[in-house]
Amino acid sequence: MFLKGHYQNAYVTHDIHKAMDALTERYGLTGYILFEPEMILKTPEGDRPASVKASLAWAGNLNIELIQPVRGFQDHYLPYLPADKADFTPRFHHVAVRRDDLDAMRAEIARLGLPIAFEGEVPGLVYIYLDARKTLGHYLEYVWASKEGWEMMGWPKDRPIT
Repeated sequence: MFLKGHYQNAYVTHDIHKAMDALTERYGLTGYILFEPEMILKTPEGDRPASVKASLAWAGNLNIELIQPVRGFQDHYLPYLPADKADFTPRFHHVAVRRDDLDAMRAEIARLGLPIAFEGEVPGLVYIYLDARKTLGHYLEYVWASKEGWEMMGWPKDRPIT
């Protein structure tokens, strides 16, 4: 059940706008939804402020997320970014799975037994990053959102909810 509902592959970059342009030119991604959230992330070490630029684009039924760390807590992104800050090439960071029952999502996460790297929320959306690097080589994000939250992220009307 743990990877059921996989809907997103996410990448980190030093320059979100150049990365978006490159993905549009090379792979035809369009219709980006751009966010610049200011967040308080709950980490095992306590609450940490963080700011990122994030964009979402749909490639059929797969969501592609680009993330550019801006300031604050960035520990989970930095190891994936190239040393050369001029290199905007997106680097794979995590996959995300959709869940529609927040309590069931939290219970599933507890059963999985992976360390929680951090969690956060924005209105209508809760996300929890698990550290799956020892078994998958990357992070695993669980996402719960309200109907309006999924609409805000551009969930395709014809994509089944699995």
